[in-house]
Amino acid sequence: MSNVWSIRSFLNTDTPSLAHIWSDHHSAYGSSSRCNASLWDQCILSKAYFSPDQLLLAIDANGEAHGLIHFGTALDEDGKNLSGDTGMIHRLCIRPHIDEDGIANLLMEKACQLLKSVGLKRCLAVGALESSSFYLGIAEGDNRMGVSAADQRLQNWLISGRFQPCIPTECWEVSLDSFRPPMDRMQISIRRACTISRVLDEYQSNWWISTVLGHCDQVRFSLVSRGPDRTEMEVMLWYPDATIRGVDSTTARLKLPSIPEDEENRERLIHLIAESLRQLQAERKRAVRVVASAQNTACTRLLQRLNFRTTDHGMIYARDLSGIAGESV
Repeated sequence: MSNVWSIRSFLNTDTPSLAHIWSDHHSAYGSSSRCNASLWDQCILSKAYFSPDQLLLAIDANGEAHGLIHFGTALDEDGKNLSGDTGMIHRLCIRPHIDEDGIANLLMEKACQLLKSVGLKRCLAVGALESSSFYLGIAEGDNRMGVSAADQRLQNWLISGRFQPCIPTECWEVSLDSFRPPMDRMQISIRRACTISRVLDEYQSNWWISTVLGHCDQVRFSLVSRGPDRTEMEVMLWYPDATIRGVDSTTARLKLPSIPEDEENRERLIHLIAESLRQLQAERKRAVRVVASAQNTACTRLLQRLNFRTTDHGMIYARDLSGIAGESV
């Protein structure tokens, strides 16, 4: 027999429950991902754009929390501004329970109704590439991969909730222990004609990027042509602050720019990324990770050239909100 569930917004005393729900949900499919109460406080609830009304919990008759859904407005495709018409389910986590399907449905319908009520027309789940604004450095694939292929429960809930598979994704990683940059005649020519400069990026990037990555260190590397000096292109990497316990600060995350169509500039970008990795290698970073659309063949070829290997696969889901009735759940 199903429980009678109530849905309410987050309260300041809920952080231990959030940590337990996260742990139980991820343990159910063999994931080691954890988000303890301290991480919730430091990296999520403290964000300037966090709203307690956009973090809902499912509560049983005894007052115990069994599920959570975190949602809000998505960022645009560049991660630099809020989207004008797209919402996002940032996370949906439910403790294993005989009524887990019902809990998931209640939480999703409530969240989607609230997103529609503020004029949003579409909802992505769960996290979506540069449109993500929470759980970076914490969730699998830094919450940019969508739903991990291993999380079959979450996939089933989304499909039952009228979400459709939208963008297949891949999580790539390269170990820096043995990294060697690609070297051929064109790369040697670029090395002679250009230099690489590094600039601390924390206070210079877009406001949204800086705020989303407020719990992280950011660095930007530039490819500068010699005589006269001219910046040709840039890449940005980030990694969680080493003082925050419970996150991996030894793995840097690469924010890939658009891949140039012409061969010469593609090779320049490869040189820029390779030299950036060498500098991180000297700083004893363990690895570099990037999440990208599996449909982006140019990105795939570039990452393979740099000896990145896929470590996980995911799927971003989407739902049209236009058909949702106006009544509250």
